[in-house]
Amino acid sequence: MKKHYFSIVLLAVALLALSSCGGAGSEVNFMATVIGNNQSDLLVEPEEGSDELRSADKIVVYINDDVKLVDSQDKEITIGDIKVGDKVQIFYNGAIAESYPAQIHKCYKVKLLD
Repeated sequence: MKKHYFSIVLLAVALLALSSCGGAGSEVNFMATVIGNNQSDLLVEPEEGSDELRSADKIVVYINDDVKLVDSQDKEITIGDIKVGDKVQIFYNGAIAESYPAQIHKCYKVKLLD
């Protein structure tokens, strides 16, 4: 009986641990200030108080053809329209590669804010 009980507890702990990994599969977003634009990626500084700032003070956001770039009215823009000092909202899958600067490889949308 003890062996059966132990197996159930072990299974419950494993399921709980796996369910906590769900953040990387969902879309999340944060506000940031652009501190660099290399035309294929943006170097941003997350806004004060964001979870992303607790991860890193600088994050490289990779921009490919699948990334939607829009202004505050949701009109399409190009990466060249985003300048150093601009405020942006980054939508991504929740995964941040731990390096310096940190990296976001799966960005869905960048919104240029007023």
